[in-house]
Amino acid sequence: MDLKSLNLKKIGRLRSPNLKIAEWLEKRLVIGKYSYSRKIILVAVLIVVFLSAVIVFSVIAYRASHTDPGAAAQKEIKKLISHIGGFMELPAGEQPTLATVADQEKLKGQDFFSHAQNGDKLLIYPKAKKAILYRPSTGKIIEVTNLTSGSQPVPVVPPETNP
Repeated sequence: MDLKSLNLKKIGRLRSPNLKIAEWLEKRLVIGKYSYSRKIILVAVLIVVFLSAVIVFSVIAYRASHTDPGAAAQKEIKKLISHIGGFMELPAGEQPTLATVADQEKLKGQDFFSHAQNGDKLLIYPKAKKAILYRPSTGKIIEVTNLTSGSQPVPVVPPETNP
């Protein structure tokens, strides 16, 4: 049999796409009297892009955290109100004051704070005369009291516990 009569084509060696990329990376770029490997240039560009992305992300995160501390406190108050509001009826029409227990040892003499821990949140409703001690770590309400003027002690939060 004759190969020409079978109409067979000569199959050449197929080149993989990875081989083309590898060959392209091995070539050198000549700028003036200097020669640079494309591989080195590609790595340098990737490093610059990565560092630029990290810097942009850091700047955005920094600005978001330092733009308005009052807005962050209002956001935390709304979050606490919605969470605690699922457990109990909260006073309507009043924005509470938020305090965070920073040093439980300073509050040990007061009955309201007998079970308080550092990091607990205190919501105070002055018009409704209510105070709620909430522990975010467990998601539980620790204590609730009515604020009264007169002979009964009112929970006092030291200035350093305010956010």
